Amino acid sequence: MINLGKTKKDCLISIGMLLGVMGASAQERPAFGWEALLPEVKSAGFYRIPVTPALSAKAWRNGEWDIRIFRDSAEVPYLIERRYEWLSEGDFLAYATPELVSVPGKKTVIVFEPKPQQSIREFGLRYANTAVRKNVVLTGSNDMRQWYALRPPFQLDPSAAVPVQGKDTIIEETITLPLSGFRYFRMVIDDSASAPIHFNCVGFRKNADRREVVRRIAGVPMQLLKGKDRRTDRFLIALPAAYPLRELRLQFREPAMFRREAVLYALEDGRERQLAFGSVRSEDTVNRFSLEGTAAYDSLVLQVENGDNPPLVSGEAGLWQEEWEMIAQLAPGRYALRGGASGQRAPVYDAAYFAANYRRQAGAVLAPGEPVALRKEDAVAESKDFFTSRWWVWMGIVLVVGLLGFVVRSMVREMKKKG
Repeated sequence: MINLGKTKKDCLISIGMLLGVMGASAQERPAFGWEALLPEVKSAGFYRIPVTPALSAKAWRNGEWDIRIFRDSAEVPYLIERRYEWLSEGDFLAYATPELVSVPGKKTVIVFEPKPQQSIREFGLRYANTAVRKNVVLTGSNDMRQWYALRPPFQLDPSAAVPVQGKDTIIEETITLPLSGFRYFRMVIDDSASAPIHFNCVGFRKNADRREVVRRIAGVPMQLLKGKDRRTDRFLIALPAAYPLRELRLQFREPAMFRREAVLYALEDGRERQLAFGSVRSEDTVNRFSLEGTAAYDSLVLQVENGDNPPLVSGEAGLWQEEWEMIAQLAPGRYALRGGASGQRAPVYDAAYFAANYRRQAGAVLAPGEPVALRKEDAVAESKDFFTSRWWVWMGIVLVVGLLGFVVRSMVREMKKKG
């Protein structure tokens, strides 16, 4: 005999599970708004992918880089960072190590104290040349009693280290962490699987000299706007798209000597927002205005107060932006950069914890093609597979209807028997 209550319950559970699976499976992946193709990768390795001006105009959203790398439908993690030109590596200075304990077959504990007290986002660990990897837990503390997690457990990777100049048997590995101001830092190295490594010291590079790499966006005109008179001049600097910008550089040809008050505005949705207040003057061969590093601009207006003076004759206007690049480990094949999906934030990858390793192995440059807008239907088609197709949804509906029919039929038969 069929238990009608149990049958109903089982039926509802089965239908609920099936609908849940259908609902989860039928959700389509985000529909990306643009795509930029990469040159075909011929051999496996770490590649540098520059963020071109055209790409920056598409990918910079809300102060973040909205870029993903895909090989077919598989997402590839990467490291993205500013480009710097290193002029000098600087001297390596060792930190104090108030605790250094090694328990054979168990662990090595290294506690170091940055001095003078300062916030750090990376440090250098020097140890004897080896090919053994070690699992490490890194924590921070202000009193050496309560320790707080700084990053997930990671591995010391000798392949990511570099030889120390003048000490061929010692290697130095750079370890990154979120910006931290703890007084003490502790590394617990797992030695349960192999003999301990021979620790040399931990420290930082002092007076390392590096220069930010910036580039100019070419072909940006500077146009004098019409006004009531020339006592106040307004110059429009219009870009073809909204770019993240670091600096505006201006030159004026005439007069030979001048000094004028100036205000820089950004045009946003038909309104002006003041960015900077200063002056332009002949003593400066190039007049500079710094721009916010987290915003993107497509139109700027420079307002110059001439007063009773002859108006300025504009020369060149240069817009400059920071150079960024992505570093990714790629296998042979074809790849594409995508972004612009509604509601999607910038990706976060654990590649950031292996920045030194990525930098050291980065080789050839893959310059992306021009980003192109994806039509909505193309973007959806890109993301569909068996589980996101309409065929799968309709098949699920048919199964649910069939299941309901079977249960109802069984219940009717049982009721007739009872009657």
